[in-house]
Amino acid sequence: MSASYSLTRDLDELKRMVERLGDYLLGDAMYLPVGGGFFRGSSTPQMTIGTLLLRRRRLAQLRAKLKRADGFRLDDALAQHDDLQREWTLHYEQKLRREVPMRLKLMAAFFRECSENPRDCAGAYPAEALRRTIVAEILLALDEFSYEQREASGSVKQADQSLRGLLQAGEFIWSPALEAVYPRTTFWWLYGGPGAT
Repeated sequence: MSASYSLTRDLDELKRMVERLGDYLLGDAMYLPVGGGFFRGSSTPQMTIGTLLLRRRRLAQLRAKLKRADGFRLDDALAQHDDLQREWTLHYEQKLRREVPMRLKLMAAFFRECSENPRDCAGAYPAEALRRTIVAEILLALDEFSYEQREASGSVKQADQSLRGLLQAGEFIWSPALEAVYPRTTFWWLYGGPGAT
C-alpha cells in the first residue's frame, strides 16, 4: 500500500463492491473485478469479502473525516452490505471461510521465499502486510456475525509465528491517516517489517 490514502477512493471502491455483492455471494469466483471505469484501469482492487470488510471498517472508523454527502453514501453502502449479509448469510460465511486459507497459503509461499532469498523479503512485505490485515478483518467479521472461527484462528496462529520470526519492530508502514484505525497492539505486523530498523 502506498503512503497516501484517499477516503474518497476507499468509499468509491466500497460502493462498487457492495453493488456487486449479491452476485458475488451467489457465484463461485473468489475474486471479482469491480472495475473503476476508464481512468482507474487495473489499479482498482478485486473484490473479496475481505477487501470489502477492510474498507467497511476503515471508513466507519474515519467517518468523522468524510464530507456530509459522502457520509450519506457510506451509510447507504453499509446498510446495503448489512442487508445482503443477513439475506445470504450462509453464502457470506462460506466465502469468508474460503478466503482465510487462500490468503494464508499465499503467506506461506512468502515465508518460503524469504527463507530462500532474504534480500527480496523487505520489498515483497507490503503485500503480505495487506494480506494479513485482510485476514484480521475476516476474523473480526466471523466474530461480529457469530460465525465459528476456531478453524481459522489455529491457522492464523501458525502464520503469525512465522511473521513474528521475520519482522523487526518499526514505524507504521501505511499512510499516517490510517494509523488510528490500526493500533499497534492488534495490528503489530503494520509496524515494521523484514530488516526494519
